[in-house]
Amino acid sequence: MKKRTLAALSLLLVTAGCSEDVDVVRYDHVKEHWQAEQFKINARDEHVDAYALLNSCKDDKRLSDLEGKTFSVLGMAYATRAPFTTDIDDGYSFTEVTYIEGDAVYALCRSNEMEGYHAVELEDRPPYFQNEVGIEVSLLPAVHLATERERDALDELNAFHQEKQDIRVYPDTLMRISPGFSGTIEFKIGDKVVDFPSFDFSPQFSEQQKFVALGYDALANLPHFLLSHDGVHYSTSVMKDSDVLLHGADNLSVRPRFKEGNMKPMESFLLYDVTIDVDGQNLSKSVSIRFQPNGLRTDAGDVNGKSVAYLHKHPYHADVPLPYPDAVSVSGEAYVRLVQALESATSSTKSGEAKEYMYLTLLHGNLGQQFEVSYKQRSKKVDVFIKDMKTGKAFKLSSVGVETFKALFPQAFE
Repeated sequence: MKKRTLAALSLLLVTAGCSEDVDVVRYDHVKEHWQAEQFKINARDEHVDAYALLNSCKDDKRLSDLEGKTFSVLGMAYATRAPFTTDIDDGYSFTEVTYIEGDAVYALCRSNEMEGYHAVELEDRPPYFQNEVGIEVSLLPAVHLATERERDALDELNAFHQEKQDIRVYPDTLMRISPGFSGTIEFKIGDKVVDFPSFDFSPQFSEQQKFVALGYDALANLPHFLLSHDGVHYSTSVMKDSDVLLHGADNLSVRPRFKEGNMKPMESFLLYDVTIDVDGQNLSKSVSIRFQPNGLRTDAGDVNGKSVAYLHKHPYHADVPLPYPDAVSVSGEAYVRLVQALESATSSTKSGEAKEYMYLTLLHGNLGQQFEVSYKQRSKKVDVFIKDMKTGKAFKLSSVGVETFKALFPQAFE
């Protein structure tokens, strides 16, 4: 019995000597930092809960593909975070969410911290799109023959705006491409993909069709791609093929080969055969397009973004960026050292006195955390206390943590 009592007492002493293991740094979307609005078809609404919008993209289960061959694009919403300071390198942050419906309801999310989209499945439509009639869009683009009205528009005098050009259209080359869900249309001459032109399809611009024809500039004797987003106003792009450019448009004949049909991912879709007269010999090449779908991101590239910490005198306000020295910052290795110092803190029921630099804000990609900072002067040292402004939990930095904090932000101790 006596041995058991001694063992229990020893365990209590060991436990009492251990520091409490607490998570001080806990990144989340900081509601006060973000403003949001949403767009329906021909409508705009600024009454959107930014925090709810940001959290709709937070699901850890990111989809690698979407179920369905056609989708209804309900609308788009986005949240922005204004620059924290007046520093020229401190720019806007954004998160954009496009809501679509197929076999389920999905949120397609992207941000300034990430290229491309990641997708999450939602239980239901968001409240502001509950009664929305979306725009139908197919997963893959399709090629269509031009209507008589579309061909007439191409012959209008104001169809082309480029100066010092006399654009003539090769007959029967006009066709229309209905949009795919998300991806890029690439152009090929022979087996070579040309750098330009290309078309991008994005979910939020699901209504945009593309119009393509071939023509030539009679003044420069150069063949051109003729391109339009509305079937009314056309831009031109020289067919950058060495054989075609070398021998000019007056030695070129064009034969349309396209038929109506759906495109398939990464498969060539034949549009035209072009024949070049080279010293009495015919050199033939094909002009085709192919669709490269945009894959969905399943990694956490938007979470592991740029990290910066601000120690500042006044609360953050979206309309009033803070100038130096009202806000001082650290990033890179210094940010890592600061987080280590914060993580060395222990829970506390005490606090110090507020001084000039009262706030500490961590930004980690589009996430963050806010603290109130207070200080207590002792005979030979200063204690530093931080309080999470969301949870109200308070912490006291370790002596080593205080030294790091002082080295990174000496302004707070002047």
